Amino acid sequence: MRLSQLSLSLLAAGAAVVRADDLPVVEIATPSGQMKYDRPVITAKPGSQIKLVFRNNDEMPHNIVFCRPLAGENDKGMGVAQDAWKLAEKGMEMGWIPKDHPRIWAHSKLVEAHKVEEMVLKVPDEPGIYPYVCTFPGHAMAMNGQLRVAAAGPGFDDVSFRLYLGEWSELPDFSKLKPHREGPLPAKLVDIQLEGMTEHFGLVFEGTVTAPEDGNYRFLLASDDGSRLFVDGKQVIDHNGIHPANDVRNEGVALKAGPHRVRLEYFESAGQEELYLAWAGPKFSETALSKAIHPSRRTGGDDGGQRQEPGMALIPKNGEALIYRNFIAGASPRGIAVGYPNGVNVVFDAGRFSLPLIWRGAFLDARQHWTDRGAGEIQPLGFGTVQLTGDRPGLAQLHDSTAAWPEGGPRAEGIQFLGYQLDAKRFPTFRYRMGEALVTERIDPAGDYKTSDERLTRTLTLAHAPADLHLRVAAGSFKEESGKWVLNGAVRIGVEGGSVLLRNGGELIVQPALVNGAGKVTVSMEWLNR
Repeated sequence: MRLSQLSLSLLAAGAAVVRADDLPVVEIATPSGQMKYDRPVITAKPGSQIKLVFRNNDEMPHNIVFCRPLAGENDKGMGVAQDAWKLAEKGMEMGWIPKDHPRIWAHSKLVEAHKVEEMVLKVPDEPGIYPYVCTFPGHAMAMNGQLRVAAAGPGFDDVSFRLYLGEWSELPDFSKLKPHREGPLPAKLVDIQLEGMTEHFGLVFEGTVTAPEDGNYRFLLASDDGSRLFVDGKQVIDHNGIHPANDVRNEGVALKAGPHRVRLEYFESAGQEELYLAWAGPKFSETALSKAIHPSRRTGGDDGGQRQEPGMALIPKNGEALIYRNFIAGASPRGIAVGYPNGVNVVFDAGRFSLPLIWRGAFLDARQHWTDRGAGEIQPLGFGTVQLTGDRPGLAQLHDSTAAWPEGGPRAEGIQFLGYQLDAKRFPTFRYRMGEALVTERIDPAGDYKTSDERLTRTLTLAHAPADLHLRVAAGSFKEESGKWVLNGAVRIGVEGGSVLLRNGGELIVQPALVNGAGKVTVSMEWLNR
């Protein structure tokens, strides 16, 4: 086990040492190919210690860096991540952690793919929201969360129960029924484990909670089967019917400082039985009012209803490329996405015969196309996304290089797609025809996400091509640098094998150098934000 730097300083200061095995455990994982933490919110008490288990289930390295908040701002740790990216070539050896950064109070190392790190954290004494973030370049936009530090709130001042026997599919009118038994609950916690009851019973709990101050409070309720919550006689949550306790219902109530009466109705039909009740206030975190704790709350974390559904990450493996043909954001309906094993991803548009989109890191999450109606366009999972060509076709015949480029559309006129061939690594070579001209196109990735130097080379080979054939490489804002062009400050583009023209400051086109209709154009692209 590796202790965080803060934990080490805590021990060195002579503070009481608690065995890691005796501490509450909080687990945070990175789902494979999804570029996120599976827990966007965790909670802890001020000054407490927790054992954090960080599981990197992804194909890329990640870290988790805990930051001090900025007063009056909610930057999700982005400022710390941006400072980490400035480490440049030293970043990997330093785990993308800027040493002695004033906002960092605890962090993991850079955890490799499918590895686990355990840390003992001393939670800050000051209540507040402390962001955590992955500082690997480009990850922070999606990989961030919150550690909410707040004290536990008050429990019931008093609470009693009335037990009813009966078989229902919905909550009955308990006022018309005679209780089987009733009395106080000395532990002052809602408890359905009474007299060994397992099915065909109902309970009504009534008690008093005291709000420490005026403000907005929220009540949380989960039940198997039906339940209903009232505060000061007003219904707050209705979770009636026969159902499992998967859902934690969450509703807000404005309360004045002082005592408030709470009434909770519950029934169990058959099968599993479960009841969870809690509340939270302006200065205290989610505090259980029931003896049972909901499974989503048993590891020290409160996901606030934000836990993400599992995805269907598409992950290139075994050194082979992965091809996905479906609706991809930024391409026509004939987009073909290719994920290469080093973390380079592209979309070839077989409707417009262009390369409209490139990005780094994780490839795609196909869940959207395999659930419900499977509609819509899916977004790239990774980072460093660059839009290259928009909706215009990638090839055109221009009578001169100043002529307007043809308008866009889902299908480019006069160009025929001939499919693609796969090599031994399943890298595709695309083939298409424009009149008599035959074009083959291939992407060769280089570098690796582990060294943060991903790049690619796009090679177009032409045969029987007319002299006025032109290639549209990219469109946007350009800056020339030593014979290359920087697009939108994000990617550096180099071109060989033709005459390059930057038209109107926003359109990079190439007229291939041809000999008897044959030629080759090579376009190199490298990301600047490493």
